Amino acid sequence: MPPRAPLSAPLLAAACLVAAVPAAWIALAADAAVAGAVGSLMGFPWAGLALSPRFTVVAAQLMEGSHPPALWAIALLAGPAGSALLGLGVHLFLSLVRSAAWLRVVALEWAAFAALRLPALLIAAVLPGGRGPVDSLYRRLGEPQSGRWAVALLALLALWGTATLVARLAVGAGRDWMRVDGRGFRRHLVRVVAGYPALVSLAAWSAVAAWARTGWMAGWLLVTFVTLMLLTA
Repeated sequence: MPPRAPLSAPLLAAACLVAAVPAAWIALAADAAVAGAVGSLMGFPWAGLALSPRFTVVAAQLMEGSHPPALWAIALLAGPAGSALLGLGVHLFLSLVRSAAWLRVVALEWAAFAALRLPALLIAAVLPGGRGPVDSLYRRLGEPQSGRWAVALLALLALWGTATLVARLAVGAGRDWMRVDGRGFRRHLVRVVAGYPALVSLAAWSAVAAWARTGWMAGWLLVTFVTLMLLTA
């Protein structure tokens, strides 16, 4: 029996864009679950998971009280970092066992969204009107306006690392469908498999989370996309 022909680029892009929606929801739910579990271990009361009015899963946790800075940092940052690690682990596991293609696509989009969301959360702490766990950590630990340039530099370094990781994951996964090589092809593949879906999910999350003004949000998404393309080896 001859092997099944790979999906065309438009169909592959459509499949990845569709998969990005549930993948982003799963990533946010994993964030809430990890944040709640780790926060409860740090001494922050947790009443379980709840569904927000915007239909995202949130941790019903009381983030108050007098705690050491290290505990605040762990409680506020464990969710995003844990979601990224879980997404990466699930993607690698499903790729290893050669699971159904649609499962691997959803896992890839989960890993891509969760990883690229980390530098977005960092830069959100720098932007005027920005929100998120890093901004909350800033406000808990000291003067909100101090050290902003250091956080911005950290966000750029995080973007460099996560974009490199996502590009490599996308190239590795995409070769199952389109077995051609070359730098130009790999960039096209990363755009189709990870770039466009990540932009859509990041933009939707940014609008729901309202972590920055529209101009800043669009600018950061453009920087993310360009970085993803430049770091495609």
